[in-house]
Amino acid sequence: MRFTLLFTFLLGCCLAQAQYASLDDRKRNTPTDARVEAVPDKLVRKYKRDAARLALRLEAGPEDLRFSNIDIPYEKIESIFEMLKNIYLSGETGKSIARCNVHTFPNPSIDQIKIIYSKDAEWANLLNEGIAETTSEEFNDLLDQYDLVIENQKQWTDTEDVMVIRAAEPINMAALANEFYNIEGITEIDLGIPEVKGNDIEIEQTASGWNVKYILTIGSSLLDTTRKQHVWEYEISEEGNVTFINEDGEPIPDWMKCENTPVTNLYGG
Repeated sequence: MRFTLLFTFLLGCCLAQAQYASLDDRKRNTPTDARVEAVPDKLVRKYKRDAARLALRLEAGPEDLRFSNIDIPYEKIESIFEMLKNIYLSGETGKSIARCNVHTFPNPSIDQIKIIYSKDAEWANLLNEGIAETTSEEFNDLLDQYDLVIENQKQWTDTEDVMVIRAAEPINMAALANEFYNIEGITEIDLGIPEVKGNDIEIEQTASGWNVKYILTIGSSLLDTTRKQHVWEYEISEEGNVTFINEDGEPIPDWMKCENTPVTNLYGG
């Protein structure tokens, strides 16, 4: 009797251990987990920003963004992020583009704005004392509603100061600027769009899915008007299948080392 109970107990332990090992193996072999782990965290953060900017471009043209929603549709961001991630995972070419640090040109603005305001504005008393707070209920409500912070503040002119407002998550800063313009004492808002060109990602919907182009801008300086471009092109089906189409344009200089080490992006990301 005692032998039977002992045998039953040991058999139960063996079965439980086998089930646990099988479950652990299934977790380790899950394709989704493997794909996520294959993309470095730093690159995931950059692709999330790229996806937000591209989603915003699809929402409206540059002149219409002021009248669009402040929040960017989450579903669109996630859908585009998956495309960018899948391209990276599709082969060595996708990884070489990442090493070239090709990301979206910072237009439209998705994370910060500069607000220029009168020093005499009643709500700016605390700001004038170096405290990152205002006494404007309307101003503070916008900060709370869209998870914004006053990053810094400094003198702009003899009569005006400037503050940098930063968002925790990507949003439509052009539309947000319209809301701040309604506050008395704010004289100008700078969206921080560079005037020179740089690296970019372009995305366009097609009859069968999406066309994605990565554009590497090549030149000796950001002010070099003779800078050329190198372009990689992909097609992505509605099911998420990635097809490399073409690589063309100006030869990539050896000093950029896209095949080995990352380089500093030219106004991208």
